[in-house]
Amino acid sequence: MSKLMTRCLLVGLSLTLSALPQSTPQPTLDQKLLEVRYDLRIDGGKLAGSAAPVLEKAISGAQYVLIGEDHITHEIPQFTTAVCDLMAPQGLTAMAVEAGPQAAKMAAASLGKADRLARMVALTDRYPDSVAFLNVREENDLVEHCAQTSRNPKFQLWGLDQELMGSAGWLLDQVLATHPGPAATAVLSRMKAEEQKDAALAKETGDPSKTFLLAASDAQLSEAAAVLKREGNPAANELFHELVESHEIYLKNMQGSPESNSQRARLMKRHFRRDFDIAASNSQRQRVLFKFGDWHLYKGFNPLHERDLGNYIAEMADGQGASSLHICILGAKGTHALYGGYNRPMKLEPFVMTEDDDYHWLKPAVDNQVQNGWTLYDLRNLRFQKLGTVDPNMERVIYGYDLLVIVPELTPAHPIK
Repeated sequence: MSKLMTRCLLVGLSLTLSALPQSTPQPTLDQKLLEVRYDLRIDGGKLAGSAAPVLEKAISGAQYVLIGEDHITHEIPQFTTAVCDLMAPQGLTAMAVEAGPQAAKMAAASLGKADRLARMVALTDRYPDSVAFLNVREENDLVEHCAQTSRNPKFQLWGLDQELMGSAGWLLDQVLATHPGPAATAVLSRMKAEEQKDAALAKETGDPSKTFLLAASDAQLSEAAAVLKREGNPAANELFHELVESHEIYLKNMQGSPESNSQRARLMKRHFRRDFDIAASNSQRQRVLFKFGDWHLYKGFNPLHERDLGNYIAEMADGQGASSLHICILGAKGTHALYGGYNRPMKLEPFVMTEDDDYHWLKPAVDNQVQNGWTLYDLRNLRFQKLGTVDPNMERVIYGYDLLVIVPELTPAHPIK
């Protein structure tokens, strides 16, 4: 082949390549976040800003609304209150919370009562650390508001979690109040005396591992369960089973076993299914609001590699031909109210979420917040797109949640006193 022909071929190839359409640069996650970003405010208890119609449309179409949160804050109950107000006109039959069944039953029995908060104080004074979250003023007020705004005389509050570490004395007293047979009463009375000694030690040291719920031996719990099975009624056995399973979950957690999270997730699913089926037998359609820590409400696998409550609800909704809406709401920074020890005040600790080992993936959402307001990202519009290199945890939240709300600064809620 001549040099001239070679040159002509090369020039022709060059012209052909230049005529082909050039690939456009791949959008980054930051660029796409700006496209799905809306400003959100709460004015007079109502959602406002460009995010309001997005939320209103999404909530109106959902039978199950799940709010995955950062705990014990002043702001997130405000958001949830506004969500209750949006759900109520189309029906709101129940609210499921991250508390034990007995704690929720107690709070539910106090709804609408003038001494609602005083009842909670009396309970937690007698049995410290027996109630999770519902002993916080903002959380208790939220449940009261949702019950009232539902205008549903059959509105229910479901506690789906294990009972808290200080609840053994309360549970034992309730079992004894069912008046089981003499052998069961004798065994339970001995356990109650031991529980009181353990509670006194926990109170002195502030160490929750000293409580009976954590310190009891498997052997003594098994013995009591066997006697109660012979001499107790179904209510007594159910209460004692809650004590035993809560003990197992906490003990495995103390030992660092991942089975603790698996057992806890299974327990929450069973509690939900029991409460849901009972309610559904008395009503055609249940519409439920959930409020749990954010790791519990992912669709698919959560950061603990568990298929937790959120995935169960999503799959159930699919099977029913219904829909679930999963909203994650977190703070960019602020002050956390943290557990301070048995019968101790909560500890206040400042935080920056992107400096947390478990939440560094949040940085793109934090960096692209709107100014002077809250930010809502519609994660549904980020799925099945090429976004370049994305942190696996950020990708997990894009597919695990439908909407992400970033609050610029979270402030702590207040225990009921």
